[in-house]
Parts: sequence; C-alpha cells; structure tokens
Amino acid sequence: MNKEQIIELVRRYAQVEEPVELSIEVLDQGVRTEGGWWYVPVRTLADLPKRFPYYEKLVDIEEHLREREQVDVLLVPAG
Repeated sequence: MNKEQIIELVRRYAQVEEPVELSIEVLDQGVRTEGGWWYVPVRTLADLPKRFPYYEKLVDIEEHLREREQVDVLLVPAG
C-alpha cells in the first residue's frame, strides 16, 4: 500500500459514524511509514471541551483499519 492509499483509507474511515464535533482532518504532510506501521497526522476541526471522545474515535479508526484492511496505522494528533 502506498501513501495516497493510506490517506484515502483513513479519510474514508474517519467519515464513518462522524458526529460534526468529532470531524477529523487528515494532514497529508507528515504521513510516513516505519517498521510496518503508517503514521498519519490528524487533527480535529472543532474546539472540543472534552478530548476523550476524539481520542476514542481515533482508536476506533485504528482498530477498524487493522481488522478490516489488515494495515497498521497510528493516528497522530497534531496541533
């Protein structure tokens, strides 16, 4: 899988079950692979009073990608 395919997969899974306040933007710059893992910088598009639901959503996306697409992705929160 290449960088563009990973970005597209993450974007697709980020849109699933997406409440507006948990919208996620994938930052194309900085996507990299190392040791079999893809590191994908992301950020929320909203100012969240509580961060837990956002981080929980990131973990859900990572798990779905691992289980359904057989790809190891770590979503890295960016500022």
